[in-house]
Amino acid sequence: MHSTNRPIAIPAALLAAFLLLAPAVPARAAAPLPAALTVDVNESYRLLAKTFYHPVEEQTLVDAARAAISTEAKRHGVSITVTPIRAGTDSDATLDALDSAIAETADVAHVAPSVIAYAAIDAMAHAVDDRWTTFLTPDEFKRFNDALDPEKVSGIGVLLGSDAKTGFASILYVMPQTPAERAGLRAGDTIVAVDGTQTKGLKGEAVSKLLRGKPGTSVRMTVRATDTAPTSDVTIVRAEISPPTVIYKMLPNGIGYIYVIAFGRETPAQFNVALDRLHQQGAKALVMDLRDDGGGYVESALDIVSRFVSQQPVVTVEERGQPASTFDAPSDDTISLPMTVLVNANTASASEITAGALQDDGIASLVGTRTFGKGVMQTLTPLPDGAAIKITTAHYLTPRRRDINLKGIDPDVRVDENRDARYGDVSKDAQLRAAIAFLQKKLAVTKP
Repeated sequence: MHSTNRPIAIPAALLAAFLLLAPAVPARAAAPLPAALTVDVNESYRLLAKTFYHPVEEQTLVDAARAAISTEAKRHGVSITVTPIRAGTDSDATLDALDSAIAETADVAHVAPSVIAYAAIDAMAHAVDDRWTTFLTPDEFKRFNDALDPEKVSGIGVLLGSDAKTGFASILYVMPQTPAERAGLRAGDTIVAVDGTQTKGLKGEAVSKLLRGKPGTSVRMTVRATDTAPTSDVTIVRAEISPPTVIYKMLPNGIGYIYVIAFGRETPAQFNVALDRLHQQGAKALVMDLRDDGGGYVESALDIVSRFVSQQPVVTVEERGQPASTFDAPSDDTISLPMTVLVNANTASASEITAGALQDDGIASLVGTRTFGKGVMQTLTPLPDGAAIKITTAHYLTPRRRDINLKGIDPDVRVDENRDARYGDVSKDAQLRAAIAFLQKKLAVTKP
């Protein structure tokens, strides 16, 4: 039998009849947004509409979201027009329409609903026209948290550098209350080898990798205290350690130095350890370094200020629709020392709250250059699927009710940063030298 694949011809009239008789297939309804994404969208909308520190037109938020949905669909090769959504008194109906538009667009564009939802939320955040109000995806939120509160690592608790003379790894800083400190390691020690592997010529990260391991395991180090000292072996048991947001040391002539890298959740506890250690070592004066500290949690700043300020105002906060609130420091556990605070153009937010309070309350003199000028506060709200939204919800004033927003804080002693400055190194840090000189004059005047 001979067969062919030649198509069968169907008369036009019969084809027309077939098309007329074929049942209509309804369009497939898009699945509703996952519950977590629905909360993401709805909570972000409500927070932006109700808590942003200036009144917001809700229609502006909706229109921004609609435009972003269409734009995101186009990025994925689909051209759609989202049905206009009216923002009215019934916010539930508005949000239902927005959720449906997101779900339907994700279905048509064949992308994960989160892609469209995040685009819509991000657009609403930008619609309030405030540089500090932002939407953070789960990955961005994790990076944000890691910057303020780094994840714990298992190691011994040292910050590493390289000895310029020998090429071996050297210890720049030993974190308090860590295995390294308990083993007697000190800043300036040279690490010759780790578990038999010489560190000469190795980069810091490579040496750190050798020092890390599972908590409870041991690492053997060959250490030399000075260039001429003999080496010694020390075995240390690793533990989980929070990377520091505070670094401290005693400078010559009894001047303590504390560098606050960021205002994370653990920063006040780390600061208290540093301050108490310096006090025990006989510090006569203190330099707090807030240069390049972009801020963090306001609560952490207030906790640190309260170590020096007693029953005085720390900050005044103005929120939308609320009377201004002034926060006073409690009266216990304060330390009184001559003090300077180092600031620069990157000293911002919680750092400026700290610097402004210490300056206004007469606790410390500021040395350096004018600060950044971020006189507003943000509220960070985690969302169910791991994302977050950060919204400017308040404006703040210093204790003397100075508005520093977009203005910054002028230092009491202006000193420009020297070229190739190395913060904390007196020989290579002109601003630190100026802060020390200021304190020494103050100490000389008060000396009995």
